[in-house]
Formats: sequence, C-alpha cells, structure tokens
Amino acid sequence: MLMRYWGRKPLKLIDEIMSDIDGTVIDPFGGAGTIVLSALKHGNKGVYLDINPYAWLVAFVNIVEINAEEFMRRGEEVLENLTEVRKRTLRNDYLYYPNGKPFWKERNVERVSQFFSPNNFRKLYSILRAIDNGKTSPEVKIALYGAFCSSLFKASKMKRENAGSWGVPSYWIPERHKEVDAVEAFSSEVKRFYSYFRRNRGYKLHEDVELFIKNSLSFRYDKDLILFTDPPFFDEVQYMELSFFYLGRWLRESKFKEVVKEIIGENIAFRMHDEIIVNPNKGINYAKYLKLLDKFLIKTKKNEGKISSFSL
Repeated sequence: MLMRYWGRKPLKLIDEIMSDIDGTVIDPFGGAGTIVLSALKHGNKGVYLDINPYAWLVAFVNIVEINAEEFMRRGEEVLENLTEVRKRTLRNDYLYYPNGKPFWKERNVERVSQFFSPNNFRKLYSILRAIDNGKTSPEVKIALYGAFCSSLFKASKMKRENAGSWGVPSYWIPERHKEVDAVEAFSSEVKRFYSYFRRNRGYKLHEDVELFIKNSLSFRYDKDLILFTDPPFFDEVQYMELSFFYLGRWLRESKFKEVVKEIIGENIAFRMHDEIIVNPNKGINYAKYLKLLDKFLIKTKKNEGKISSFSL
C-alpha cells in the first residue's frame, strides 16, 4: 500500500477471504481501501465509503489509476516553483474539541503548528501553495496532495531517528527527534509515489470502483451489494483525531476540497462528531458506540446472507 493508515487490514488475509466472493463488494468503513482493493484484484467491482476525507485520500492514491509520468512531471514543477512565505502557524489548529476538552490522543503539544520548526513550516506551506497553483488533472493533483501528506510526518518533530512512520497513534513530540528537511521529504515521497504508480496500473474511478465520502449510517444500500467490512476499533485508534494533523488543518489551507468536489461532484466536510468511535472527550462511551453499530446492522439487514465481515 502506498499510503499508510491506522488499523490497516492485512491484504494477504483479505485476499484469502475474497477468493470466494463474486459480485460488487461494498466496505462502509473503508479506511485505507484494502478490502475494496482486494475485491478489484479478484475481478469484482468495488464501492468504498468512509466519513473521513483523509481516509478517502489514502484510498484514492492506493486504488485509482494515476498517470505516473504526468505525476512525476508535476511533482518536479512543484519543487521548481517554491516561493518564500511568511506563515508561522495554521489557522485554528488547536488539539481541542468545541466543548473545550482536549483530543483523546493529545499528549505534550497543544496545536499542530508546534510539530514543525519555523524553517520546515515555511517550506511545507510553500510546497502546498505550489501544488495548488499547478496545472494538471484532478487525479494527479490529489496524488500530489497525498505525497505532501506523506512528507508531513518526516518533516515534523514527531519523527524519531530511524523511524519511518507515525508509529505511536498519539500527538506527542519524543524527547529525541530528528525531522527531515521538508523539501527533501517531499521530493523523496514524489519519487516513491512515482515508483508505485509505474508498478501498479490502478483502477478506473466510476467504472471499476466508486469512492464515496459518506456516513455509513445515512448511505442507501442496494440489497445486491456484498457487504465486507471491519468496523472501527473501540477507542485505541482515533482515526479522525489523528487525521486532523493532515486534512483537518494542513489541507484545509489548500484547494484540496475544490479538487475533490471536481472528482466526486459534492462538497466535503471534516465531521469529527459523526464518527463511530469510543471517545469520552467527544461524549461517546461504549454504550453509545454499540448503539450506533446496532443502527448500522439494522440499516444493512437487507444484505443479510451476503455479509463477509471479520474483526482483528
């Protein structure tokens, strides 16, 4: 998988289950898109849902066909068109809910901007502006936003020496950290994405697969869809809280939402309060979590007998 996501399912295990499935597979808690990708690999159609726009971004670059050469050219143009910026902080990037309570996974920082040195922050903001201003297809532009997001952790103070990914699902700065130069980090991710797009042909959006940013509780399920999903974990992984680092604030400063609307034809929103997760600071306890899952099961009852689901 090109972009990592918390709680991602092992593709090998899913492939073993998917080998006996024939039809259109829907995953209402799509995450990184692993289940839908496996369905496509096995010759099925796929329908992906997730309420989290950042999860959608991860699934998009993992699944959709992207022109590798065009992506590489536009990535190089981004690096050639960096301009000096004076920004020091992101707007409203405090790790707190509207009720005044901190994020459940907030540790030793209070806002996203604190994760970046002034030099790296300005470089990252310049990269984001260059992506916004570049001329290319919406699919390639989404992939460039993906490469930008993949470079954020490396360029942040969360980056531990010899650690390549966000290994601890919390907002914290370790005592020993070693962030990578932001331009170097983005350049490295562009090359890695290019290599992935060259090796993996990808699938055609609206033909092979549909990718929706939708609430699983409000979606209308066709009875012929094969429901194959793994519901969100109780409280260990706070998907939208952690995605706030990427889409909640960094991509909110960009034209990302406009490009997504061009692709899916709808406005998108970052609705943290609608997420099915256990989080006391959001007022969602285990009883409410289970009640929401019951509502989901009732809504998808007509798919009974065609459900392939598992929990890890």
